[in-house]
Amino acid sequence: MNIDLPNLLSFERKLENSDALMFSGNWDDKDANDWQPIKIIPRLNRSTQSAQGISDDKKTRPNPVASSNDDANLPLEHDTLKVSFTLRLIGNLGLPFACNSPEFETAIKQKVDEFKQTDMLDELAKRYAYNIANGRFLWRNRVGAKNITIKVTIDRQDSDGQSESLRFNAYDYSLNNFNDADEKITKLADAIKEGLASDTFVFIAVDAFVELGSGQRVFPSQEMNMGEKRKVLFKINDQAAMHNVKVGNALRTVDDWFADAEFPIAAEPFGAVTQRGQAYRKSKNDLYTLMVAWVNDAELADEDKAYIVANLIRGGVFSKGGD
Repeated sequence: MNIDLPNLLSFERKLENSDALMFSGNWDDKDANDWQPIKIIPRLNRSTQSAQGISDDKKTRPNPVASSNDDANLPLEHDTLKVSFTLRLIGNLGLPFACNSPEFETAIKQKVDEFKQTDMLDELAKRYAYNIANGRFLWRNRVGAKNITIKVTIDRQDSDGQSESLRFNAYDYSLNNFNDADEKITKLADAIKEGLASDTFVFIAVDAFVELGSGQRVFPSQEMNMGEKRKVLFKINDQAAMHNVKVGNALRTVDDWFADAEFPIAAEPFGAVTQRGQAYRKSKNDLYTLMVAWVNDAELADEDKAYIVANLIRGGVFSKGGD
């Protein structure tokens, strides 16, 4: 019997990260407890016209669209940005949250259970660990920094209150590949794998310290501001912050298994990268094609199986579409 994609199918996220709060302080005081919340401030500027196609008589007029925008900076007495978030690794990987096809649920659970016993789950966990260690989640805040230290604290459910702490120099780990794992990466990857492979969870706290220079601009997430063109930055209780979705997108940037890949992209059903206007897995190597083939016992490369599992870790609604 051929197993088809159910018309009700969803998986819960297994990398459950928080929003990331932004603080200011000094590089030599990384272990201090008095880091200051960074505030969002308004900027009221007179801006020039820059849009292509406007008439000559308007080109010298101020641009009202850019006159009022949110901004965020380190204070002049501080040279370092601190970005803090937490991450839970949740177990029961492969078990659908909702599925109206018992045959599909049994098959996908069996395939993922078999996958858990292979080295490819270690490879996936290593890639998630890399994306923490290299500070990929900092996005634009990572560019041009003098130094970046990532502090990771690992708490296991059965650890009796004991935690493990690791520190990484972000520039020791590439953004373009996952080739140079060291002992610290392996320790973090083991904790991530433990959380994903078990029926419990592992809790990780991440603090990134980014030496930018006194008074330098920092980059919180930008809000979708439909109907207006002014820039609105994300804040929590007036503190600059980064969206959990943006942090999560960086953590799951593990997919370089598609044809002619030059860099990894976030695990997505069609490999979509909106800022490049590209979908790198449009057909035949997309999630749905590969997942249906897998549950029907087709021979898949290990990398294709890892891509499928990375999407299940991502979570989402993967139901069969309408006609």
